Amino acid sequence: MIRIALIGYGQRGKFYLDTFGKYDDVKIVAVCDSNKEKLSLAAEKYKLSADRLFSSDEEFFAKGKIAEALIIASMDEYHYAQAIKGLKTGYHLILEKPIAQSEEQSREIARLAHEYDRQVFVCHVLRYAPLYTTIKKMINEGKVGEVISISATEHVGWWHQAHSFVRGNWRRSEDTNPMIVAKCCHDLDLFVWLTGKDCKSVSSYGSLNYFKRENAPEGCGDYCFECKLKDKCKYNSMKFYMNYPAFAFASGQYLGDPKDKRAIEQAFSTKDNPYARCVFKCDNDVVDNQVVNVLFEDNTTAQLTMTAFCEGGIRTIWIHGTEGEMSASMLDNVIHYQKFGKIYGVEPEDIEVTVGETFGGHGGGDEKMVDDIVHALRGDSGAMGLTSIDKSIMSHLMGFAAEKSRLEGGTAIKIEK
Repeated sequence: MIRIALIGYGQRGKFYLDTFGKYDDVKIVAVCDSNKEKLSLAAEKYKLSADRLFSSDEEFFAKGKIAEALIIASMDEYHYAQAIKGLKTGYHLILEKPIAQSEEQSREIARLAHEYDRQVFVCHVLRYAPLYTTIKKMINEGKVGEVISISATEHVGWWHQAHSFVRGNWRRSEDTNPMIVAKCCHDLDLFVWLTGKDCKSVSSYGSLNYFKRENAPEGCGDYCFECKLKDKCKYNSMKFYMNYPAFAFASGQYLGDPKDKRAIEQAFSTKDNPYARCVFKCDNDVVDNQVVNVLFEDNTTAQLTMTAFCEGGIRTIWIHGTEGEMSASMLDNVIHYQKFGKIYGVEPEDIEVTVGETFGGHGGGDEKMVDDIVHALRGDSGAMGLTSIDKSIMSHLMGFAAEKSRLEGGTAIKIEK
């Protein structure tokens, strides 16, 4: 039996427990969260006794090792300390990205994983998403020849930006990781994985361009529920959270019946709720747009655009090689492939990728990653281990360097392995 414990029963933590709980040889044995209401929900769902519920990580680690693996799905600023304690206590780690809040912290976790002979699985789920695994297979088969450049866009979306990076927990640089790390270490990781190469240097530009007070519509209120413009504003928080109760849960401001629209409306009609604020009158300072230029060790290049100004919720990618090119979007999971020579009758090909049923998101990668982690924890020889910390750390080094470059006006920053 593989025993699993969790720190951080938010949207991601809840997903992981639900998914690991599907396996007959996996048992959820403990949950740690500072929110007592969330602990009650977890206790009921996973049949946990009071001595297996913890309101602080100090309480949790004081119990010693009570499971084989520990999921760390807490806020970014806690990852480093909890990962270090977890490794020293003897846990294998399932570590939600970002790994930590600096290059130094990330490297220290990797070092201790080796010192204590522990497995650390970083939740870079896109390495398991069928769309990207198909692209990787095609690259390995030489479909586009030698990869010369990759361009990708992280379509954050106006609503996601408002929820997470304007009103939410990732809005202030002093409290959390740079947005290019918090949101886009996935995308930077894809560059590393798809090329199979390490990064030499990055440069970056970006800013907080729109979600600030000078762009507030004339006459708007400080809170959506009191604003006379709310009926016509797409950023109306009450309307958004009533229509998408999963995000109301993720905010931590409403943990009740997701079908009770009236209760959700009431929860977002108080000045005590930070998610009720006008998006133009918050205390956010993270970027709402950023570009990153990447140089790999053999002069392969890549370019990433992160933008809030789109409908959102998808990623797009375009890969250019010496013999062909391909592009794809997570919107439809279709790969458009062209082997060069169209003028000589070489026709393009569309490849539809089957994602299957998915309740975790990320194009089916979530469930497939959990399945591979279960195989690894069992000791199965067939486990792929695509997201070990040794494989995943490069994306974080790139992200921290990109933020440094942005703050220095686009200076190229070298990456040391």
